[in-house]
Amino acid sequence: MKENAYAYMLHNVPYWGNKTLFRLMEEFGSCKDIYNVKEETLAKYVTAKQLSMFLKQKKKWDVEAEYEYLYNRGIDFYPYFSEEYPARLKDIPDAPFALYCIGKLPDELKPSVSIIGARNSSEYGRYAARLFGEKLALAGIQIISGMARGIDGISQTAAINSGGLSFAVLGSGVDVCYPEENRMLYDALITQGGIISEYVPGTAPKPQFFPPRNRIISGLSDAVLVIEAREKSGTLITVDMALEQGREVFALPGRINDSLSYGCNSLIRQGAGIASSPEDIASYLRKELFKKLPKLNEDNRNFKTGECEEMLSMSEKQKIIYRVLDFYPQTSSVIFEKVVASGMEMNVSEVMNGLVELCISGFVSQNGTGFYKKVS
Repeated sequence: MKENAYAYMLHNVPYWGNKTLFRLMEEFGSCKDIYNVKEETLAKYVTAKQLSMFLKQKKKWDVEAEYEYLYNRGIDFYPYFSEEYPARLKDIPDAPFALYCIGKLPDELKPSVSIIGARNSSEYGRYAARLFGEKLALAGIQIISGMARGIDGISQTAAINSGGLSFAVLGSGVDVCYPEENRMLYDALITQGGIISEYVPGTAPKPQFFPPRNRIISGLSDAVLVIEAREKSGTLITVDMALEQGREVFALPGRINDSLSYGCNSLIRQGAGIASSPEDIASYLRKELFKKLPKLNEDNRNFKTGECEEMLSMSEKQKIIYRVLDFYPQTSSVIFEKVVASGMEMNVSEVMNGLVELCISGFVSQNGTGFYKKVS
């Protein structure tokens, strides 16, 4: 029987949290060995209540049948030792022992940004959430959030509507849509991203579940963008976790007399990056991605190792064209004007041929009549 099936059983034992499970794994080596350990031995490592719950669970739980039922419901289960478990989460404080997912997990080789903010947002905040969600998604950046009403849901909806990928981390089971008003977004995320949670399926949302889930939102992200937050907003809990995890934090500046901007303006005073446009974040991620290339290759994560070498073999004309491209689609006429402004003597036909060659090589993508750099 697969180790994952035993992990799924252990993860469902009441009062067995992440710390208990990691401690037992360190002691016994595998979930199967924990499952089969003698009662008197296990009693040395867990409380009486935890032991009692485990023994009750073991009697009523058919390990193989329960795991198969989970799979048949379209819910994937990823314990921390599985190859698919997100690498970004492995080193964060209090990493989740396991994740449940409907849809898919974020791509490890693509940059991701969490967009968070006020539930009761202003028109300015809603506009910014749509703008950043759409433009970052068009740039190939994955959007991570909590599917909450307000900024979270608006940014994720914008990302989905633009054809991008977005992932929601819930404070409930993955099979529980909360809030219900975001049902359309929930359904769309399943096909254009994923629904993720550390809570077992069927878990109802509770206030105490949301602060812990925020560490997963920031943990799955390369950067965190705050769009509107009051001075003592719960959003700032996610910011604290992001900083503890070593993630970059950006904040949208707002009017000094707007209470919804107090939190963002305060973050900027404390050193957060100013999100004056989506390009601010795209530019940061571009630099971070290239920093990570050597490590990605060392970790054998199937990154296109020849890509950098191919870039060096570009012709001078191709390099000029590539440099004037952005991470958002631009028409060929705009690209041509930028090429001319750079001082390179090229006609329209040469620019178009260069764009086609770059598309074929995989460095550039086309979206309708627009061309843009590929992030990864």
